[in-house]
Amino acid sequence: MICFPLIAGLLAAFVVTRAAAGVIDTPDCRRGLATANRFIEAVKARDKKFIAGDMATNCRLLRQNLNDMTKAREPMNRCLTGHERGETVAQMDASIADIRAVIAGKCW
Repeated sequence: MICFPLIAGLLAAFVVTRAAAGVIDTPDCRRGLATANRFIEAVKARDKKFIAGDMATNCRLLRQNLNDMTKAREPMNRCLTGHERGETVAQMDASIADIRAVIAGKCW
């Protein structure tokens, strides 16, 4: 059985506040990180919508999650620094790869 909410356990680590260490504090990065957080929150909200055995629904949700995670990654990669950036971007890359693998293996 596949665990469709692949990234639920990691999402809490992605929500970045302006006060967080390792954040570039510019208007562009504040906007970008706020947008990234909205994408991550949308992924978290979808977590409850996965239905065991309903591949059509689950694949649609996975594609939406992939899109949102990919969009969230860019400002996090650009606006986080140091350890914060390395950890967050690596976790996002792993989650994105996991989602792509499930889509490739289970979705049509």
